[in-house]
Amino acid sequence: MGRQETTAGARVTVRDLRRDDGHVLDALMAGLSARSRYLRFHAPIPALSAGMRRALLDVDGRDHIALVAEVDDGTPVGVARMSRDRECPTEAEIAVSTVDAWHRRGVARLLVTAVAERARAVGVRRVTARVLRENGAALALFRSAFPVSLTRRDVDAVVLVALLGHGIDDWEITAEDVLADLADMAG
Repeated sequence: MGRQETTAGARVTVRDLRRDDGHVLDALMAGLSARSRYLRFHAPIPALSAGMRRALLDVDGRDHIALVAEVDDGTPVGVARMSRDRECPTEAEIAVSTVDAWHRRGVARLLVTAVAERARAVGVRRVTARVLRENGAALALFRSAFPVSLTRRDVDAVVLVALLGHGIDDWEITAEDVLADLADMAG
């Protein structure tokens, strides 16, 4: 991908995460505080299990896309993923995390924007993100990154639904989306 952006005074390159990039995931995990790991994985995760590692490295460029942000010296500072819904191939879930030292420096926005572009390029029309209610930074990021989004509460998280399209005529809002949003506002 090779996309380069200047973020808070440093050049950040975004590239595809490869199946052999386990060391990149290790470096990213090492840069996340216990609180950041909890907010990303919705559970206290001290380290990646072998199964989690396999799942995160299971990328194919179409149904499972992961992008990593690196600074000039190759140090990874963030990652974003998109996983297509098997039952509805025009929908996908996205997630993002940045190492603590790079919070609030634009890396997460860069990654979310890049992964959304890639998702749209492979036919995804709607993305969701499950965010813990106490993760105000992530909620603000997703709400500001996507022009049209709906939210609904889940047991432990807020589910944001964003529509990817070129214009208003491309957006598809289902009755399920509207009802879920109304129920969320009433509850």
